[in-house]
Amino acid sequence: MLELPPYRFPTAYQIAMRGWMEIQHFLRRATKFIIAGVVLVWLLTNLPPSAAPASPDTLAGMIGGFMQPVFAPLGINEQLTIALIFGFVAKEIVIGALAVIYGLSGTALSGALGQQLDWVQAYSFMLFTLIYTPCLSAIATLRSESKNMRFTLFAIGWSLALAWLASLAFYQGARALGY
Repeated sequence: MLELPPYRFPTAYQIAMRGWMEIQHFLRRATKFIIAGVVLVWLLTNLPPSAAPASPDTLAGMIGGFMQPVFAPLGINEQLTIALIFGFVAKEIVIGALAVIYGLSGTALSGALGQQLDWVQAYSFMLFTLIYTPCLSAIATLRSESKNMRFTLFAIGWSLALAWLASLAFYQGARALGY
């Protein structure tokens, strides 16, 4: 016969402390990624020094231009492409990357994006952002738990392909309907 310990409901204090510890852990981990990611975006959008910041002549502009043929059928421009690339580190960086790329923040950033994108492009971008690879820490966890690099690469490829296909179907479908 196996004896089981008595089960007890957690106290409000235990729930609050566990929640607080999880929030602290997330903020410590996420803050490092976000700061590093935004600094990297700034560097890539300001190098080489001879180029105008956030122009096509910067390293980020060159990367965005190189990747543009992949994202053009989705209605995603070079600036959004760069933000998606940095969002691979952590999805929280996407907004910070857009702020650095456009040199704006808050309502000015949302206004500039609203003028540059129509609703179909915006939804296509959001759809891709929500579906594609979660973040580096999730990939690292997947790798450590699965202990299989091929499975990890398959999971990355699958999520990228699914995001691309879903955004493509939405964008091209909306455009075919005349939106």
